Amino acid sequence: MTTGTFRGLPGDWARRPMTDPDLFAGVVDLAVFEAFRAIGGVALLLCHADGRLMQPVTVTTVNSALPRGEAEARLAVILADIVGRGVSAVVMVVARPGSAEASERDRALRDAFVRASRASGITLLGVALAVPGAVVDLTPASTTEAA
Repeated sequence: MTTGTFRGLPGDWARRPMTDPDLFAGVVDLAVFEAFRAIGGVALLLCHADGRLMQPVTVTTVNSALPRGEAEARLAVILADIVGRGVSAVVMVVARPGSAEASERDRALRDAFVRASRASGITLLGVALAVPGAVVDLTPASTTEAA
């Protein structure tokens, strides 16, 4: 499902958790720049323990073109470092050019996110696909969905 833009975010969005369905797509749209979507990669939206956005981080070395095992291994290293710095929650975003329709590669990368977050002990608050002009929520219905 393609959802809204950052222009519709409420004024208090920074004090609310990323799990708020009224914020999720808008904050992803705000944090993941169009220029990064055109290049492609992964954006990690680092969050406070209560789910509020702390800091977005972009990673070009992990993307939907990587073999699943390699993407998962790179994510595991990055997430272990993030957890070691005291971050306990994250939203992960597949950023790429092209259609807003989630591909099999997008879903495979989402599944790698789920496994890598489990292995690191970080709480995965959500997963999104960000393409030029659109954000799609790819959060699994349950974190056990992608094993």
